[in-house]
Amino acid sequence: MTRYAILVGATDFSDGMQKSLVAFKDFLTSDAGGKWQESEIMICGPMDWQLVQLLQSRLREYDFVLVYQCRFSRGESDSDWSGKLRCVTEGGRGVFIGDVCDDVVSMEELGYERVEAER
Repeated sequence: MTRYAILVGATDFSDGMQKSLVAFKDFLTSDAGGKWQESEIMICGPMDWQLVQLLQSRLREYDFVLVYQCRFSRGESDSDWSGKLRCVTEGGRGVFIGDVCDDVVSMEELGYERVEAER
């Protein structure tokens, strides 16, 4: 069975990542979470229409798709298009999980060094 997980955050990750994304990825790669491989998991910030269109067609190739979306508040609209990935998880082919997480972990805490692009 082929599977793929997309973890969608509410920030662009330039300064940090929501704690729940880190915790959910850690869970997926654990024994209890199914021992997902790094190559089976994509973590990204808010999505745009072009990325969702690309993913919708690509994800149809997988037997099981998990989409985990983390927002900063419950009343937030689905302006980043990740909700459009629900159709890929319908019909028993996957799971869409929506969560709310205000806590952000700095990139330094995650062990990443922030590098400014040269202009």
